[in-house]
Amino acid sequence: MMRTIHLLEEDSTTTPPCFNRIGAFPWLAALGYTRSATSTKKGPKFLCGAALVTTRHVITAGHCVYSREDLYMVRLGEHNLESDEDGASPIDVPIAKKKIHEEYSPTTFSNDIAMLWLKESVQTTLMIRPICLPTAPELRSMTFVRNYPFIAGWGAINFNGPSSTALLQLQVPVVEQDSCKSAYENFHTTIIDDRVLCAGFAKGGKDACQGDSGGPLMWPKDGKEYYLIGIVSYGYRCAEPGYPGVYTRITAFIDWITNNLD
Repeated sequence: MMRTIHLLEEDSTTTPPCFNRIGAFPWLAALGYTRSATSTKKGPKFLCGAALVTTRHVITAGHCVYSREDLYMVRLGEHNLESDEDGASPIDVPIAKKKIHEEYSPTTFSNDIAMLWLKESVQTTLMIRPICLPTAPELRSMTFVRNYPFIAGWGAINFNGPSSTALLQLQVPVVEQDSCKSAYENFHTTIIDDRVLCAGFAKGGKDACQGDSGGPLMWPKDGKEYYLIGIVSYGYRCAEPGYPGVYTRITAFIDWITNNLD
């Protein structure tokens, strides 16, 4: 089963993702969807992650937006989704406009990227600010192979398992494209090409999982500024040995992103 993916510990013998310290990734966003009329819970349900790239624009996965009229808001500055006593001061911002990539395919997940326009620009603080985009030529040409970027989210803690209420983070190695192609060669609806990058541990055990979809793959340049280099897209189950996670490659869509920043 393919999964559109949450940060997970595959079993008790693996090292779980670390709990994130408040404000470590101030561009990280949670996407809020309307609950069904029969739900006993109040407020939005959070099903995907995203990244703030300007004070008014958010980047996420296309499959988090496709056929989802119930997506209506973005939460920024959050840490624990179910606690008001975690030290965070999150804000909820309505979505004014949504745009999925024109060539997004819900079958193959190709061009799995979307942009959200916030109803109003947010004020930058230590807890809320945009992530850098890899617009420079030397960054656009990088493969990032053998680098260990970060992923973070509130996704499932195991395949089809419960979500984490607290933000989790994990570093994953970017793998060679040929290795990723080989891993998914028997999945005939997937396309592993230069529009994606793959990251994960050969032995599995740690990965993004359901609910982490749309969240950022973040590369710390020189250990300082973070750059958005990927978007959590899909994978086989979660943290399965031999199956790295597949991420939309941001450098392949820089022109699309910058052309839509209005």
